Amino acid sequence: MSNTSASPRKMNMQEIEPDRRIPFLAEFTRENRGAHARLEVLAADQGYQVETENRPFDGVSADAKDGEHAVWISFGSTPADQLTHGINRVTAIHMLPASGDTGVVLAVDAADGTRTILELTAPDAYALPAGTASRH
Repeated sequence: MSNTSASPRKMNMQEIEPDRRIPFLAEFTRENRGAHARLEVLAADQGYQVETENRPFDGVSADAKDGEHAVWISFGSTPADQLTHGINRVTAIHMLPASGDTGVVLAVDAADGTRTILELTAPDAYALPAGTASRH
């Protein structure tokens, strides 16, 4: 992720407060649905893993009921191509806005020290067909 390590870009990183996560992620989904995505997981006990890459982003949502603090990230343009990645015990969500030819980045931190990074292309670069939105 060399594009996200540039200092001027990191200065634009925004933390999403817990009480704003649900509406923020709903808006994030509306603005970025259809962008191609790369999902990386950095965990102390497992190292660095690429969960998926070059897959259409379908949406991201937060579940805060009963103190769960979970985030669900969905991919795929057809039911057969669906993939959902869950992150439990979320402690922080950060967003790095798109800059130049680099798309938006969402970083989700979990209580166990794991960081999940979602990197997107421009949303109009790869649009999903109409009517395939999943319900979260």
